[in-house]
Amino acid sequence: MARIEIGKYLVSDTCVCKGRLIFKGTRILVSDALALIARGLRPEEVAREYPGLLSPEAVREALRFIGKGTVREVLSCPRRAETTT
Repeated sequence: MARIEIGKYLVSDTCVCKGRLIFKGTRILVSDALALIARGLRPEEVAREYPGLLSPEAVREALRFIGKGTVREVLSCPRRAETTT
């Protein structure tokens, strides 16, 4: 299992959400938050969509890292080999 912590609020773990970039301590995809930003919501409004789970600062951090191109997604977790009996 590979876990990569990016900044204070972002993480990618190959066994959580197939390695997609998420907010730490949640299963909220950064791409979902960015989709809300693209629809015109401000970071404060995005955070209100996920009460108690996201902060405006976390959304701003995601915007900074994505904007700089400093993050990428990690490959999904390999499946366990199935055994036949």
